[in-house]
Amino acid sequence: MYMVTRLRPVVFLSALLPLATFLLCVGCDSKPQGVKIGDTPPGISGNDVRGENVNLGQLKGKIVVIFFWTNSCCGDSVKQLEALYRQYKQDGLEILAVNELDSGNAVESYAKNNALTFPMLADEGANLFKQYHVFGFPTIFILDRNGTVREKIMGEIQTEKLQKLVERQFTIQKEIEANYEKTHSR
Repeated sequence: MYMVTRLRPVVFLSALLPLATFLLCVGCDSKPQGVKIGDTPPGISGNDVRGENVNLGQLKGKIVVIFFWTNSCCGDSVKQLEALYRQYKQDGLEILAVNELDSGNAVESYAKNNALTFPMLADEGANLFKQYHVFGFPTIFILDRNGTVREKIMGEIQTEKLQKLVERQFTIQKEIEANYEKTHSR
């Protein structure tokens, strides 16, 4: 009798496991998958914490890094973006740091205290957070010059690795331009 009682929870759980798996899989297709590599991401427009207009659509022709962050976990990572921005800004790099959970005043103060010059937005209503389906911080998107997502990084990344991913986008663009010139030169 002891063995039968002990086996009942195991039998019950083994019967539930296929049902739970089925229910999870059925729901997978109906849930939003978020912004993926190859997608054109949702638009971003408005004023950054300095009051300057930011419009993602107007950044076509540039390599864009969209960096979703919050000060409680990613403040040091955001500071490290400044060197990358200064190094590649003249080559056509733009960084948009989108803060979640902190007030616009807190983000503005953070930018000033750390001498950050790239556009920083406070998404106080979490609209961008929801549109991009961000589930953790940081979440980083790298867009090519056509505005297409080429990289999606969820979680921390070393600055050197991020730099290599950005450089790769510049290299790909140069190769495309060189191939175009070859095939269209007289």
